[in-house]
Amino acid sequence: MLKIVLIVTVILSLILLLFLLYQSQKMLRHVQKQQVLENKKYGKARQLHPKLQQQKKPQD
Repeated sequence: MLKIVLIVTVILSLILLLFLLYQSQKMLRHVQKQQVLENKKYGKARQLHPKLQQQKKPQD
């Protein structure tokens, strides 16, 4: 009896883990789409950190 309960618990845990993974991916895609829309709306381009800009200038 204990083995059956343990197996059921493991299976339910795996199902829960897969569900949470699905939800996190779904939320991530939603946030990424929102970010793209906000960037288009406000025309906000990404900027490099000043130190990275200095490193990039000599290479150009």
